[in-house]
Amino acid sequence: MTTSEIRGLVDALCAEAPVENLALSGGEPLLRDDLPEIVAHLRQRGIAPVIITNGALLSAAKVDSLRDAVNFEITLFSYRPAVHDELAGRRGAWNDAIGAMANLRSAGRDFVAVFVATRVNYMDLEKTAELAIAAGAYGLMYNRVNLSAHNIRHVSRLLPRPRMIRENLDTLEAIGAKYGLAIAVTVVVEPCVVDVRGYRHIHFGWCPLAGENAYFTIDPAGNVRICNHSPVVLGNIRRGGFAAIYGKHPYVRRFRDTWPAECAACEPELKEMCRGGCKAASEQCYGTLARIDPFVTISRTLAD
Repeated sequence: MTTSEIRGLVDALCAEAPVENLALSGGEPLLRDDLPEIVAHLRQRGIAPVIITNGALLSAAKVDSLRDAVNFEITLFSYRPAVHDELAGRRGAWNDAIGAMANLRSAGRDFVAVFVATRVNYMDLEKTAELAIAAGAYGLMYNRVNLSAHNIRHVSRLLPRPRMIRENLDTLEAIGAKYGLAIAVTVVVEPCVVDVRGYRHIHFGWCPLAGENAYFTIDPAGNVRICNHSPVVLGNIRRGGFAAIYGKHPYVRRFRDTWPAECAACEPELKEMCRGGCKAASEQCYGTLARIDPFVTISRTLAD
């Protein structure tokens, strides 16, 4: 979409829905030369812009041009450059991420570090979190790798075992208590795999099921999906308003109401918390909403 089309899209969204935050992601959003203009328009409409970036293009000059951005999210896979570069798939990626954090800190800008836990890097969490704190991050987002049709074939190498996630959550709890760091788990950790009820310094996110506080994805062509992990296109916002797409598409109700059969006997408190886990991952990997998140199924087969 062109700059003017994106501005028009934002205006139309504001007329139809209570948009509070808008994350600009990719790919890499900093590849767009008009990003400062887009961010400025979001602020004019009362929307808090968040930029999700690998940091490679986040120079001091670029940080200054993006003064209207409220927050930045920068992935940091490890305190070890070689591990970060391996998971990022690019030599020099660690230097870029740390350099971007340094530029943000120098400019007094808010940012959080994003740690994606795999079997390759889960043991690096504590030192990586401390590095992020030293670099100026006010918060940490922790995500266990989410399974998709693409990466499920790498599950034996990537997916952390339940004990690894428990170890990470214990580490995060201690870090939150010690440093007062804002910590959020933003990919569902189903409580039937790891009981998350005892953690007091960690915010756990759950799928809003396309309801209150839901987050939808609009791709560069205008296609609307229920979240950034869902493969299902609900419609195109350039050919119809968001309210019509959201209100009339039968998939929205099906996504909200379909419960995996495996959840039927779940403890009511846990069922209310996780709401069936990541249904988008189920649909990607199994082609149906009616099966439980593959993270749960595979975790139950792993020796803990």
